[in-house]
Amino acid sequence: MIGEHAFCPHSGASLSREAHYDARGRPERAPQPADRATSAALDAPLTTGAVRSSKRALTAYFRRCHGRHGEPDEALYRRGALALGRLKEAASGRDARDEIVWYALGERLARSDFDVEWMAAHAEPRCPGCNGRLAYVEGPNGPIGRCGGSCRPADGDRLETVRTLVRSLFERTFPDVAPPDTDDLALL
Repeated sequence: MIGEHAFCPHSGASLSREAHYDARGRPERAPQPADRATSAALDAPLTTGAVRSSKRALTAYFRRCHGRHGEPDEALYRRGALALGRLKEAASGRDARDEIVWYALGERLARSDFDVEWMAAHAEPRCPGCNGRLAYVEGPNGPIGRCGGSCRPADGDRLETVRTLVRSLFERTFPDVAPPDTDDLALL
C-alpha cells in the first residue's frame, strides 16, 4: 500500500520514519527489521510502498496489523493467508491493488465469522484512476468519494467504483459464495 499505510511491497516490513532521497529528490524509506519480516526484508530496496504488493508482503502486513488489535489468532492467520492467496491469484488490473484485495479479504473473513472491523484502520480507499487520496462530500445517500488528485471531478463517485471493484474481485475469487451488495460490504 501507499500513503499513510505504506509498507515494503516485497516483505511487508514496516518502513522507517526517516526518508532518504534518490537522485531525483524523491523521498524513500527503508524496511525495518523489528517486526515479523525476515532478514531478507533488509535487502529490499528503499521504497515508499507500492500500489500492488506481493502476497507475502500483504500477509505480513495483515498479521502485524492484527497484532496491534488483539492476541495472535492462528485460525484467523491461516484463513487469511488462504484467502489472500486466492484473491491475489484472481486479481488483475485495477482490482489487483492492495486496498481492493484488503477489502475483499475483509469481506471473506467476515463471512467466516471473524471480527474484521480492525482492518478498516489499516487501509484507505484510493482513487481507482490515479491512486490519489479521496476527498469526501456528503451525498443524498451517504458520503461520495471524489478524486482529490489529478482526475476530473466529473468522473463520479470513486468510492462506489472501489466498492464495485471489491465486489467483482470477491465474486471472481469465491464463485461458490453469494457476492455482497456494494452497499453491504463489511469494511466499506
